[in-house]
Amino acid sequence: MSLMAIVSWDPVLTGYLAVLLAVLTLCGSVYLLLATNLGVRLGFLVAWTGFWAWTLIMGIIWWFFGIGWVGHGPTWEVTHVSTNPEAVPIELVQELDNDITNSPGGGWEVVIEADAQATADSAVVCNGTDPRRLEAVNTCLFSAATDYQIHRVMRVGGERYRPLGIPDNAVTQYFIPSRGRPHYAAVQLQPYKPSLDVDPNKLGGDGKVVLPVAELDQAAPTYTVVMVRDLGNLRLRPALFAIFSGLVFALGCYHLHRRDQAVWAVREAAGS
Repeated sequence: MSLMAIVSWDPVLTGYLAVLLAVLTLCGSVYLLLATNLGVRLGFLVAWTGFWAWTLIMGIIWWFFGIGWVGHGPTWEVTHVSTNPEAVPIELVQELDNDITNSPGGGWEVVIEADAQATADSAVVCNGTDPRRLEAVNTCLFSAATDYQIHRVMRVGGERYRPLGIPDNAVTQYFIPSRGRPHYAAVQLQPYKPSLDVDPNKLGGDGKVVLPVAELDQAAPTYTVVMVRDLGNLRLRPALFAIFSGLVFALGCYHLHRRDQAVWAVREAAGS
């Protein structure tokens, strides 16, 4: 009774047991049927080869459509946090300046990139217990995202192309992967002045406490958070899974073929 209570209480253990029972029920029932008709060894070889044929088909579908057991998708990776973009060892970033009133040059365009902004926030914001504060070199500039103002988010590059002038169509997009030029994003931000304490005796016309208004610190430097796009490896894992399944399936087919050859040789010898 206590064992059943543990199994029903722990969702992780319940999930493992459900998968194990499903595999034993489905694969075991197929093997039992084949073993009663073909024999124990031949039934196992047929069931084993059929199992890897199914995983091969599933792996190919995962590979083409980027679903199932996939790797990590595209993300932004912070490379530099600097007050002087010209000092960043990236030629495209050196085209930027800290004057936010000027339009960015060098192919940069101002965009609304929520994931790039979120990556920049996670890079420069560290709370008091963040282990990054213990590192000798870190990018922990602020304690909260309300301590600074983001002026603009920019990006450049990332154009897709195919080698040898191969056109982009429904066939090539699955079998001939395109390549991407380096894709960069830059987020420029500036801190606010230290916030004043809330005065509970200072009331507004509606009778509520007047909260201090955050004021931008014009004397503070403008920080530029530089990021590069990591295209990830979304289809690498299903591709390797499909290739491995194909090799094991081919090995099973080879052994079945060798067995058929042996049976044919015995029959020819008996007939002669």
